[in-house]
Amino acid sequence: MTRKELYEKQYKELNSYYLLEVAIKDCDDRLKEIETGMYRSPRLDGVVSTPSHRNRIEDAYIDNIEKYGKIRAQRAEYRRQKARVELYIDSIDDLLTRMIFEKRFYDRKDWGTIADELGGRNTFDSVRFMCSRYIKKHIDE
Repeated sequence: MTRKELYEKQYKELNSYYLLEVAIKDCDDRLKEIETGMYRSPRLDGVVSTPSHRNRIEDAYIDNIEKYGKIRAQRAEYRRQKARVELYIDSIDDLLTRMIFEKRFYDRKDWGTIADELGGRNTFDSVRFMCSRYIKKHIDE
């Protein structure tokens, strides 16, 4: 893999932080929905259905358990990816650079807003270049 491809992969992973948070929340919501449904009483409306050797309630419960397990595994993977991004950003020694990364990738702020918040002589391009240079310099880590 070329350095450019490694850079793009690293930047894409950092940029995915916000989406990982959204995906984790979505998984949490789906898990709560399944949990709620598992404790709800089955609907018994008195209508006689065609006799079957299968128990629909049991089948639905088994399906929910399978879905629950898949969603938990997916959520765990999202959390691992998110933790990897956090570890990368937390390992940045330079305070200014770390603040740029936090504002960009944690808070999803644009480069101009970051430059304005940091003040001094920081510009749109200067904060963007600081981020880019850091990733390029530490691409092998």
